[in-house]
This record gives sequence, structure tokens and C-alpha cells, in this order.
Amino acid sequence: MASKILQTAVSVIMPIYGQATFIRLISFMRVTPLLVALLLFKNILMAQSVTPDGHGLKEFSIKDKKLGLIQFYVDTVNIRRKAPLFIEVNGSGGLPLCLYVQGKKFVTTPTTFNEELYGKTKEKYHYIILGKPGTSFCDTLALDLTVAEYQKNPSQVLFAHRPSKEYTKRLSLQWRVQATQAVMSYLINHGFWDRTKIIAYGYSEGGQVVASLAVEDKRVTHIASVVGSGLNQLYDGIMSWRIKAAKGELTHQQAQDSVEAAFKRIADIYKNPTATDREVGGHSYLRWASFGTLIPFEQLRKLSIPIYMIAASRDDSSPIYGLDYVRLEFLRLGKTNLVYDTCVGCNHYLGSPEGSKPEGPGYIDKILTWVQTK
Repeated sequence: MASKILQTAVSVIMPIYGQATFIRLISFMRVTPLLVALLLFKNILMAQSVTPDGHGLKEFSIKDKKLGLIQFYVDTVNIRRKAPLFIEVNGSGGLPLCLYVQGKKFVTTPTTFNEELYGKTKEKYHYIILGKPGTSFCDTLALDLTVAEYQKNPSQVLFAHRPSKEYTKRLSLQWRVQATQAVMSYLINHGFWDRTKIIAYGYSEGGQVVASLAVEDKRVTHIASVVGSGLNQLYDGIMSWRIKAAKGELTHQQAQDSVEAAFKRIADIYKNPTATDREVGGHSYLRWASFGTLIPFEQLRKLSIPIYMIAASRDDSSPIYGLDYVRLEFLRLGKTNLVYDTCVGCNHYLGSPEGSKPEGPGYIDKILTWVQTK
């Protein structure tokens, strides 16, 4: 019993409150020094899992004359066997796949890849994820926050972390599509693929990437777009101002002024579509113009392969009205290759704003079941 309590203390208390608090806790318990030493050593190793191998991943790299250095990671479970490929295409921003966050008297190492997806695909598939351009697997971030402040809003690391110059220079829809194609070719040429399925799973921005990827590369057999986009991303901000006016949060004149300002910025983006020295909302003009040129619905309608889309009804980042439009148009066109799933009451992270989770099977399980039957 003491051993179980101590394991909990090591995994939960010490990473947050530090070793001194941990030692004070175990002073009240009958625990052998050897067990304490072993668990402390285990915790240190876990806390230092800031390398790919510490997460069960193997790093590969491709040097491409056009795209620069492409770094990608493959799970190490049965890595030498041939298997279907399951590619995760993550969301926007220049975050690394792992962060070593140093706060006030606490350290944490959050990851930005989908650990549930990784855990549930690595046995049957080769799980693959790409790093962003010019971004190492892990980076250090110092925050002037207590653990309570961090836990209240962990997403603030998105604003505290600054992407690399290489990321800003290269990141675009085309880079993400072409880099993923290069990774697919590498894995196929080196004997990883069993020539059955290649599933491209995209979250948020990645949901738009996988649609264009499948259009460009017929080797992709399935795509899953999770809280991605249906319409032009640049339209979302415009609609947001209209909704605020309709709800009485702004006057209609205030909303119109904001819409006019938005259109002015959008016009400037389209006039300077390759600019990397101008930014809006933390993204370069290059990034915005690339994602605002190839519209997700127009890409999706070209596909005949199975598509699974998940929308969230309370999503402020990827509003559901653009995704509902995709469903409507697929019906109009008589296309039957779309499964459309709404997470009712969910936000962009597929949970409720109050912190609860929807009942029933999780969306990862639904997607994996769907892949098996298609």
C-alpha cells in the first residue's frame, strides 16, 4: 500500500511541488530508502523525456533542396516490420512536439502530438508525425508562473513560445503538403509500408492540410479531418464579428468597422502572398495566403476516398458553420464518401468549456473503427 501511495507522490506531487515537499511527505511513511531512491531515479528519467526515444519515437531527417530540412518521427514498436501508415498532421503554430517548461518551482514537459492517437495506433500501424520547419523535437520555455497559474491556462505556452526564423520563412500549406509527401516516399522506399492503407489524420490546421495532401497524392487512402476548416479561414473572422453583433455583444456599426478593418488586412495579405516579414494573429502573410487560397471544401469535393470529419458545435477556432457547409454540399453533389460527426457542446479541443467530456466512445476510437471498416 505504501508503495502505491509513494508512486502517486512521485508521479503527481514531486513534479509539481518539488523534491523537498516529496521528502517531507515520505517522512510520515514507512518506506525503505532503497524504494525511495528507485522511484526518485525513475521520476528523474521520466521528467527528462525530452528526446524522441524517451517517447518511443525514432527521429529521421530528409534534406530537400526546396523544402529544407524535414524532420519526422516514427514509433519504435515493431519498427522493422511492414505496416499501414498512420500520419498525424498537427495544428497551427511553431511549437515543437515537446516542451520543457520551467515555471516557479515546477517543471513540466507537455507534448503537442496526440498521445492517445499514438498509443492506439502504434501496434497495428506505423505512427508518423512531422516536426514543423526549423523546429527541434523539444525546446525549453521559461514561464514566470506558479503551478496553479499554469494549470489554470496551460494553453498560454502558445503565446509565450516564439517560433524559429526558419519556421516563419517556410511554413505554408504547400510546405506541409510537400514535406508530408516526401516523408511518405521515404517510408515507402525504405520498406516501412505494407502497401495497404495510408491514413492522414489532421487536427485543426492539419485538417486542411490532409485534404490538399490527398488531392495531390493518390497514395493516401483515408483522411480524417478533426475540427478543421470547410470555408476560407479568413472568412471565419468576418463571420465572428457578424455573430457578435447579432448576439448584442457589439453594435452593428462596431461590427461593421471591425469587418472593414479585417477586409483591409485580407486585401494586403493577398497583395503580398509570399511576405514573411508581415504578420497577422501570430502567422506570416505567407501562411495566411497559402491557406486562404486553396479552400478546404473545394479540395474535399475532388476526393473519392473515405473521409471522416469531426466538427465541434462550440468551437470558436474552427466554427462549425463552415464544416456544416461541407456536409450540405456533399449531399447536393450526391457524394457518399463522407462521414460527418458533430461533437455537441464541444470546444476546439473536443471537450466542454466546463471541462467535462462527451459521453460515449471517444473520437479517436470512432476514427480507428471507421478505418478498419473502410
